[in-house]
Amino acid sequence: MYFIKRIPFVLLLVLFTNAVIAQMKIDSTAKEAGIEFRRIITGYTGSTATADSLWAEAVQLYTGPTRFYHNLEHISNFYNQLSKCRKLVQDWDALILAMVYHDIIYGSTDHRDEERSAELAVTQLTKTGLAKEKIAKVDSLIRATKTHALSPDMDINLFNDADMSILGLDLPYYQQYVINVRKEYASSPNFDAGRKRVLQYFLKMPRIFKTDFFHQLYEERARANVNWEISTLP
Repeated sequence: MYFIKRIPFVLLLVLFTNAVIAQMKIDSTAKEAGIEFRRIITGYTGSTATADSLWAEAVQLYTGPTRFYHNLEHISNFYNQLSKCRKLVQDWDALILAMVYHDIIYGSTDHRDEERSAELAVTQLTKTGLAKEKIAKVDSLIRATKTHALSPDMDINLFNDADMSILGLDLPYYQQYVINVRKEYASSPNFDAGRKRVLQYFLKMPRIFKTDFFHQLYEERARANVNWEISTLP
C-alpha cells in the first residue's frame, strides 16, 4: 500500500524533473524568443494559457534527445538575427511565429520536415483564431526554408537569411555546428557525400545570402567557413 501511494508522487517528480531539464536547455535569448512568441499569441487570442501551451509544446519538441543542432540554440540564434534586421521586416509577428514552427518537426522518414512543420503551424495557429492571411504568411515562410530560393517577398528573404546565418558566424561556433549536424545524421551512410554536394552548391551561388543586410554581415565569413568544412570531408 505504501508503494502504491508513492506512485503519484514519483510521477510528479519525474514530470517536474523533465520540465526543469527542458528549462535548463533554454538560454536567455531563447527565453526572449519565447516571451515574444507568447506575447504575439496572447495579443491575438487574449489567452495567456493558449500562448503558454503552444510555447511549451515547441520547447518539448525542440529539446528531443536527437536534437543536436535543430534545437532551442538554433531558435536563439535565429531570434538574435531577426532582431538585428527588425526595422527591415514588414510582418514581424508572422516571422516570429514561423521561426518557432519552422523546424518543430525534424527527422521525418519521408523527408518532409518543412511541410510537416508548416502543417502543424497551420493546425495550431488556426485553433487560436488568427486571421487566415496571417497563417498563410507563416505557412509560406516555413515552406520557403526547404529551398532558400530568392523570393519577391523581402520578409521571406530575410527569414531565410536569418536561418542560414550559422554559415557566417565565427569559425569555432561554425565548427560546433558541423559537429552537431553530423550527430543528427549519424545514421546516414551517405552523409559526407551529400554534405559536400550541398556545400559546393553554396559556393557556386552568386550570393549565399539574398539580402544586402545579411550579405554584408556574413557572406565573406560564410564562404571561408564552407571552404574549411569541405577541406575536412573525404
